[in-house]
Amino acid sequence: MNFNGDLRKIGDIDITRFAQHAAKITDADWTADAFRQKTYEVHKQTQTIRLIMDEDGRHRDPTYHPSYETYKVLLEPIETFIRRQFEQTLKAKRLRKKHGRGYFIRMILVKLLTNGSIPHHVDQGETLSKSHRMHLPIITNEQNLFSVGDSEVHMKAGELWEINNRREHGVVNGGSEDRIHLIVDYVLAGEKIIDADGTTLEC
Repeated sequence: MNFNGDLRKIGDIDITRFAQHAAKITDADWTADAFRQKTYEVHKQTQTIRLIMDEDGRHRDPTYHPSYETYKVLLEPIETFIRRQFEQTLKAKRLRKKHGRGYFIRMILVKLLTNGSIPHHVDQGETLSKSHRMHLPIITNEQNLFSVGDSEVHMKAGELWEINNRREHGVVNGGSEDRIHLIVDYVLAGEKIIDADGTTLEC
């Protein structure tokens, strides 16, 4: 989603238990689903576990995969935190009354391999233009740098960031360990935004 800025920190979440669990994920689990890295060239140095995801890029009626149930107890406090951040304003309450509750359209665990990178790119498509794209580092290192537009940051473990994915963005993992992020796309139903090209979109 486009907004006024490159990225913004939303808050801090205790990911201690999640990190402990993520460190034990097997190579077999990480390599079981290669759709994302095979479909999108920029993601070829990553591995993905889909929790909520659809290959057709739909904007409604998301598919919850069996892996979501595996992580559900770890995801619920994160989901609650995100909802509280987006649903407490008067604007959000009016939107909910008219359009219904916001929803998670996509949620994936992504591992960026040691010394790997994600080249600069701009996310395309309806749902990526109409959802709040958030990154929550689970396992990371100080040599992991995330750039969006003119900004470059090291996202620390447990920091929840929203990025403007309608601006060029990319990642370099210069550390000696793999980086694992939980990537979340949240839709505030009925929200109106101005896209990067000046077009008004209704989410």
